[in-house]
Amino acid sequence: MKIFVIYLLSAIYFFLTFSMDHMRSIGLYLIISVALFFWGTWEWKRRNEEINEVNRRITEEILDEIPHTQKLVSPNNLNALLINEVTEILYIASRDELGSDFEIKDISFNKVLEAALIEDGKTISVFPKEGILSSPIKLEDKEENEELEEEYEEEDEEEELEFNLCFKIVTDDLSQPIHYFTYLEDYKEEYKEYEEYEEAKGVCNEWHQKLSIIIRRYQYDRVMVNKWS
Repeated sequence: MKIFVIYLLSAIYFFLTFSMDHMRSIGLYLIISVALFFWGTWEWKRRNEEINEVNRRITEEILDEIPHTQKLVSPNNLNALLINEVTEILYIASRDELGSDFEIKDISFNKVLEAALIEDGKTISVFPKEGILSSPIKLEDKEENEELEEEYEEEDEEEELEFNLCFKIVTDDLSQPIHYFTYLEDYKEEYKEYEEYEEAKGVCNEWHQKLSIIIRRYQYDRVMVNKWS
């Protein structure tokens, strides 16, 4: 309400400048209008920061109930990736909106087969290199392959590009072999030029390395699946 009143006063003073006859009065009202506008903008940003801090604190308190040694929480507080190095369990927590309960999936370290970091639908990093996520699909029928490529191109033209930064994790679980953890989503192309995006991408690269270490620990203790059959 306070912010609305400030913006309203800013608009009133701005329109009053058109009814003034003297330049001094016009300048004074215009300065007051601009000052109120910047004040309202500052209050709006401060209010958003306070709300974000409260949401983050509440989210942290909820996630602290899960035993873990390291965690990664998405900026929108809807997704989290947690590691418990003592019990060797990876947790993937997600929810649709703030205030709702997290859906938590626990995965043993030895069940994690592969991990890929995906940016805007394209895989930019994957481990291991010879796994499912990095293996190309080979078709014996070349014509069928060309038809599929044409279909994919048509679909790409019809669908809008979705911007996101996420992990794709393959596990040794036939009921649900693939899991996703989304760190950033629904941002604009221009956001990728900001320093905040580079920092977010750096954090994701760091966590992809952690997942790679987990996979490497058990890589030689199991039979690796190279492709779907």
